[in-house]
Parts: sequence; structure tokens; C-alpha cells
Amino acid sequence: MQICLEISGIKPKVILEDNEECKMASHSSDLIWKIKRTGDHYSCNCYSWVYQKNPINGRSCKHLRELLGNRYEDARIVWAGSNGASAKSASASSSNDQMDTDGTRKRARSLTVSSDEDDDVKDTSPKKKVKKSSGSPPSSSGPTNIAVNVLLAQTWTEEKGCDPTGYWISEKLDGVRAFFNGQGFYSRLGNKFFAPDDFSAKWKSKLPKNATLDGELFTGRNKFQDTVSIVRSGASSRWPEVTYYVFDAPFMGNRPFEERLAFLKKIFGDSDAPTYSNVIVVEHIKCTGKNHVVDRLKELQKKGAEGLMLRQPQSRYESKRSSTLLKVKTFYDAEALVIAHHKGSGKNAAVMGAIEVEMACGKRFKIGTGFSDAQRRKPPKIGSIVVYKFQELSKGGTPRFPVYVGDAIDKTEPKDAVIRVIDSGDDDQDGSD
Repeated sequence: MQICLEISGIKPKVILEDNEECKMASHSSDLIWKIKRTGDHYSCNCYSWVYQKNPINGRSCKHLRELLGNRYEDARIVWAGSNGASAKSASASSSNDQMDTDGTRKRARSLTVSSDEDDDVKDTSPKKKVKKSSGSPPSSSGPTNIAVNVLLAQTWTEEKGCDPTGYWISEKLDGVRAFFNGQGFYSRLGNKFFAPDDFSAKWKSKLPKNATLDGELFTGRNKFQDTVSIVRSGASSRWPEVTYYVFDAPFMGNRPFEERLAFLKKIFGDSDAPTYSNVIVVEHIKCTGKNHVVDRLKELQKKGAEGLMLRQPQSRYESKRSSTLLKVKTFYDAEALVIAHHKGSGKNAAVMGAIEVEMACGKRFKIGTGFSDAQRRKPPKIGSIVVYKFQELSKGGTPRFPVYVGDAIDKTEPKDAVIRVIDSGDDDQDGSD
């Protein structure tokens, strides 16, 4: 991408091709810091870069600045959409020496550049400009971080759940939760998604000035990782694949849900006849009872849906976890910290067979299913947070039949699911194949 070769006349000290990786060794330990260019952004596996809350393409660290130069990094962060405070914060934090786990200072002492052979397709023509949805750059309007408090769901089960008769049933989308504040999209943690300006240009002006929306950025069922890869970088040429599935209007929170839903339909149309191609109001149908929930869940899961949502009729929008919104799934999901990679066997002998992860409670287990061939060649980074799903907990408290779902791009800590411990014996499996 041209943007990585020169920004406002400033060039990086070292040119990396798309998907090329640079390795910097610590002076005081055996740790290797890996810097990689992916499209319009650079990543580093150091703690400073991994745990920043800035968008992926707006992060920097000491190692990136040493490699690319301070002037180039400052220009790149501004281009990525970060405001002055964020750029200054990234610069300040990356200028401090990184600390090893034993508390000693570490500094880069060697540098190697190598091609990344794990990617299926390489961009061998970095001078070509990446196509945007309409040629416009990522949106720079609005702050990079805001305070976001959205309505969160509790769990409903057939055995212990309330009578859902009269509730509104909708599909639980396997996308990325996105709050729209009138200017841009933000995650649950308040980090901005840098959607191109033209993504909302046609309909943003139709909203009241104080309007806020709640929904999911979604590319389709069983495409969670695709969605993540697109929304994490505003420069992605694949934003036209994303649809904003809107299901609430928080700024009307004191009004009944039915009124809020009617407002959304007035602006965006019915789900089967949307006014705008990239915004769809999530379909809601009246529930006739528990059997209706169970049958609807089976029907949608056969199509690849993650689950269902139940909305209490006449309910207000509460900016917290509330019993007015319930989620229904046959699988539980949670987040865990990646601590190791394990080599596979058989057809996976040359790639990753399973990742070892640590739960928030400290228990460790392996996840060996749910990965594509490309993901096995380039597994989630050690130190990153991943999302996984499972059916039950074993007697020992670890997930049975865990399946990798994707990277948790907006999480900094693992989070365990709340679930009963089953009585059967341990069936811990890493699922390697």
C-alpha cells in the first residue's frame, strides 16, 4: 500500500513489503520482538503494542519507532485517524524503555527482515493504491476513544428461564458490537472503528442530532473472523462487505422498545426492504412461549446462527447488564489468554496443532479445533486474547470440546463464562487433528 511507503513526504527508515516481518532481539533475554506490516498498519508482539487501546492501525511502540523513525510514526498515526492526544500518548509510551518480565531493561540488539511465508496471498506490488469502498480515506471525524455503556444481556435457559411469552425474538448475530454516536462507530470499550466516511454518508444526516444507535457490524454467519479483520482497519478495501445490523436507539432509552424499533424502521426501513444497502434493522418476532424459542433456535442454528436474543416488551434501554435482554445459545463462549503454541500431527505436522490458553480463573487447556489452514500456519499471537466456544465445563472446571472462534480484538483480559460444573468425568481434549 502506498500509504506505508510515504506519508506527507516522510518515508520510513526501513521499507517492509506487505506481510513482511522484522525480528528484533532483546539484549537482556531470549525474547524476540516481531514487527510485521499488514496492509496499512504495523504490529509488534511487545506488551506495549499489544495492550494499547488505540485502534490497530493507530498503535505504535518503541520498536516500531526505532525501525521506522519517529517522524514517520507520528505521521502514520495521524493519518490512521488518531487525535493529537492519542498520538502523543503512543509516542510517550513507546519512548519509554520496555521492561522484561524480570523487571530488567531490554533493548533491541539485532535486526532481521524475512518474508512471511504463512500468508496464502502476498501483495508483491506495494505501490498500488488500495481500493476503498468509494475511494475515500478512513473517517477521521470524532474522537478516538469515548465512554460507551451499552445494554448487556443475561442468559436464558429452557430449564430455568422466565416465561418468554410476549417477548421479542431476534437472531443473535456473530459480529462485532458497534455503538454509533452520530459521528462514528465505537466498540464496547469505547475504541473507534475507522469506517470509511462513505459508509454512513447517505444516512447519517437523516438522524436527529442527538441520535445514537446500537447494533452489530456483520459480514455473515460463521464469518466472525472476516468481520474482525475488516473493522480493525479503516483502510480495508472490504468495508463494502460489512452491514450494520441495528437493533436499538439508546438516545430514546426512556421510551418503550417498540417505539425505538419503530423509529429505526422509519429511518432504515423494514429488514426485508431496507432503505440503505448497508444498514438493516434486525428482525424481531413475537414469542408465543418456550417451545417457540427452542424451535426458533434450532431453525436458525441449522443455518449457522449463533443463537437468539429475547427482548422484554415495553422495556427501556438500560446501560448495564439487564434481565430485559436475554441471550439464548446452546454453546457458551468466553475469552482466554494465549500462552503457547503446540505443533500438530498427521496432516498438521508442519503447522500449529493447538494453542494453549489460560482462563481468567487461571486454569489452562488447549484449543485445537475451529482453525482454518491459514490460521494454523499463522496462529493467534502469544499474549493475545481469543474467543472460544464450548458445550460444558468438565468436572475439573475446564471447557469440554472447546472451539476457536476468533481473535478478541477489543479485549485486554480473559473472561470466563458463567456456567454450572457438570458431574461427569473429565473429557479434556485439545482437539488436535
